[in-house]
Amino acid sequence: MILEYSYKRLNLDSYIELLYKEGFQKSKYEYDQLKEIIEEIGIFRFKGYVKAFRKDVSEYSIDDVLELYNLDRQISINLFKSTSQIEIKLKTYLIEIAYSLTDNPFFYLLKDSYVDNFKLSDESIYDWEVKKLKNKKNEIYLHYRDYYLGKYDFNSNKEKYLKDKILINLNSNMNINYPPFHYFIENVTLGSLINIISKLNINDNSIIKLLANRFGMYDKDVFLNYLLRLKELRNRCAHNGRLFNRNYRGVKAYGLHKNFRKDIYEHKLLDVYFSMQILLEKHYKIKDTKNLEELFVNDILNNCDKKLEDFVMNIIKIKTR
Repeated sequence: MILEYSYKRLNLDSYIELLYKEGFQKSKYEYDQLKEIIEEIGIFRFKGYVKAFRKDVSEYSIDDVLELYNLDRQISINLFKSTSQIEIKLKTYLIEIAYSLTDNPFFYLLKDSYVDNFKLSDESIYDWEVKKLKNKKNEIYLHYRDYYLGKYDFNSNKEKYLKDKILINLNSNMNINYPPFHYFIENVTLGSLINIISKLNINDNSIIKLLANRFGMYDKDVFLNYLLRLKELRNRCAHNGRLFNRNYRGVKAYGLHKNFRKDIYEHKLLDVYFSMQILLEKHYKIKDTKNLEELFVNDILNNCDKKLEDFVMNIIKIKTR
């Protein structure tokens, strides 16, 4: 049965009182200070962390909820760093592979360079719009985008590299100075990057397959799922979403990862962490699930309080043996 959502405005004073009635121990903070901290987090977001303690509320205080929230923020920062490292590797490998197959730096604008009808997203081309800037400051070191826009012209490049060729649908509403592929790729978001990778085909070479091979995978569909999991994790980190007890996109395990699945849940954070290690090409250092747990604790949890560490690891890690 589908129900109609009924919004109820939460009052922070009554909510804190309710938490104490449910059995949470008193906070070490003065009441007004506690309210201020929760207000900065946001009641709706804070409630998501409270739920993690519902089974044994009497054993914990509201401060434990705050510590869990702060730890989750640290987890987010550390995992965001990993996703950024992977993004850099992806862009580097992609540019390297592409230019090994073509000497046309504007090949990505050719219709034949994609397996389907393809259009670059407005988001990916917006920064390359030619604009007249008022009171522009002289900079010692120009950003590569500003340097390119100030020096090169797309019409000239179009005549040289794309003449008499069928192009993808170029944006006609904005004056876009489309740059060479390597400039363009360095500036795109992770989501746009993955979309391009999934469709690129240079001289009958599937780019996603070649990239998968570069990362030690041989099934392009499996590799794409790893990239989509990467994107999911990045988005949750970037938008300050709760991470530690969420479910994540599943990916096919192979090799040692397949053995790990006997002990760890496919859709939990520890499995996601291992899949990131695969994309970072560091997974060969991990010998077993115990080793994986230790690495996660040291790499992601930042030597947090042992009680909190145990609490989080019991949620994200191992199936009942």
